[in-house]
Order: sequence, then C-alpha cells, then structure tokens
Amino acid sequence: MCIAAFAWYAYTETRSVLTPSAYAQLRPGTAYDEMAPVLPDREAHDPPTDRAPAPPPDADCRYYRASGELLVSIDHFRLCFDDRRRLLTKDVVPGADSERADTHRQEESAR
Repeated sequence: MCIAAFAWYAYTETRSVLTPSAYAQLRPGTAYDEMAPVLPDREAHDPPTDRAPAPPPDADCRYYRASGELLVSIDHFRLCFDDRRRLLTKDVVPGADSERADTHRQEESAR
C-alpha cells in the first residue's frame, strides 16, 4: 500500500509542474485558452497558500509546481484569472526556506 501511495503522489506531483520558461512567457491579459497548451495537466494538490500574497478580489487562482522534485519544499507558480478567464496576475510563491522567500518577494515587487 505504501508503494502505491508514493507512486500516486509522484505521478500527481510531476503532472503539476509548470516549467520556469513557460511561466516566464505568460503575460497578464492573456486568455486561459491561449495559455492552456503550456499548462500542466493538473494543479498542485497542496498549494502553499499561506506563503502566497493575497489574491485579487474574485479571482480564480491556480497553483503549479516550479519543479518536479519530490519530498522537498519547492517554489510554486500562482496564476490568477478574472471572470472572463484572462490572466490577472502571476506570482512566484517561494518554498518554505524563509531567506529565499524574502528574496523572491523583493524580486517580484521590483518588477
């Protein structure tokens, strides 16, 4: 049973990876249907919402893993869409390492 559970975990986690290069190409205002071909099959099943900035009001936010590494804290990408399914915001949600988290927040704020 333990092996089957880990296999399912590995399968679902690796199917929720949005590559950093694909993330970099996404632009606010783009329709979901236009970006769907580069998005993973699944969303992250346990997103780090506690480390993410407040979402825009009434937004539909989706989280994707930035790496396929397993059993470690990794960065996540958050994409928030409006009611017309257009990208409102995109954020990097850093892994649990707080020093890295502070650096990423400062980098994203500067953009």
